[in-house]
Amino acid sequence: MKISEEFDAIVGFAREEAMRTGSYSIEADHLFLGILRHGSNAAVEALKARGIDAAECKAEIDSQIFHEHSIPYSNEDDIRLGREGSNTVSLAIADAIAEGAGEAGAINLMKAVCKQESSRSSEYLRKHGLCSRDFGKATGDKQKVNMETGMKEMAILLSTFNSNSNKNIVS
Repeated sequence: MKISEEFDAIVGFAREEAMRTGSYSIEADHLFLGILRHGSNAAVEALKARGIDAAECKAEIDSQIFHEHSIPYSNEDDIRLGREGSNTVSLAIADAIAEGAGEAGAINLMKAVCKQESSRSSEYLRKHGLCSRDFGKATGDKQKVNMETGMKEMAILLSTFNSNSNKNIVS
């Protein structure tokens, strides 16, 4: 299973969003903010098509998760996927595998964010009548992926997300 450049960029933005909002852990809300910040992806287009204003959405999530102090860039290497963030990434990769997609992308990540019932982002989406089913299948290069191999690759990718000091992964 490959991680798309888009997915990788979103995780990089999520790391920056975690720092900006004062969190050492990247959680589902930071991944959601990363999707919004990336902007030019199918997940944001799907939100817009359903009448969700990305700027308004970002402002509401920010107001709920923002801490008084941001994390200094000198501490960037200390930012890691938290439990919920790791679960969200795992669900996104599993979704891409289940779809038989050649790589995981923003739609897979958005669907995974929706499944995190305790996140502010999923609450916001539910409040607006959206759930993971509303985001359909990811588009792109389709190839069948062996589920056992995909799960092993998922474990490797997750460990790479947390051990990579450059914050970006290109598969």
